[in-house]
Amino acid sequence: MNKIDQLASYLLDGDEERAIQLVEKEMNQTSRQEMMNDLLTPAMQHIGNLWENNKITVADEHLATAICDFILSRLDIHLAPVERNEKTVLLMGVQDEEHYIGLKMVSSIFKQYGWRVRYLGPNMPESHAIKAIERWQPDVIAISAALVHRIMAIQSLVLKLKEDCPDIEVVIGGRITQQIDLHTLLPSSVTIMDSLPSLENWVKEGGPSGKKIS
Repeated sequence: MNKIDQLASYLLDGDEERAIQLVEKEMNQTSRQEMMNDLLTPAMQHIGNLWENNKITVADEHLATAICDFILSRLDIHLAPVERNEKTVLLMGVQDEEHYIGLKMVSSIFKQYGWRVRYLGPNMPESHAIKAIERWQPDVIAISAALVHRIMAIQSLVLKLKEDCPDIEVVIGGRITQQIDLHTLLPSSVTIMDSLPSLENWVKEGGPSGKKIS
């Protein structure tokens, strides 16, 4: 059994201790971002595929998600930003989108590079998202979605943001970016991130017209 299937098995079995041990072992051999991209993400995607094909229950999927959430929170405790800056990112999932593990991984990357993170979580109604943006005035709005049928919610929110907040950078990520070509469905000014390494490189370069982090 490869390490991705092994981690998925531990998560589905509720074996928190072994899951943490496997993640920590991987981090001794690679970077935090590579571990999230190459181990945690595909393990959770595998679990998602099992659920979509009715091979596990909703309870199984929720248990795996809860343990993955705990692992990410545990890793964040020891996170030391490489540099502080004055930029703010607002993170959210579109309305009715309940998946949030990817958002937490994205949050970790921004935190590592010293951004102020305002994490709104999944299933954010459009009207409440707009109010949060008015309050926090972020430099970047990062939106996540996993399922293709969330595209209507993404389009609606993005068009509203581009109308009301044209100067704020909008970044779209999540599993949906690997399922359909969002470049043909969204304004050209929207940044599409199809992986955590792509996001990390963008953040390291300073994000929207920012100072490069060496």
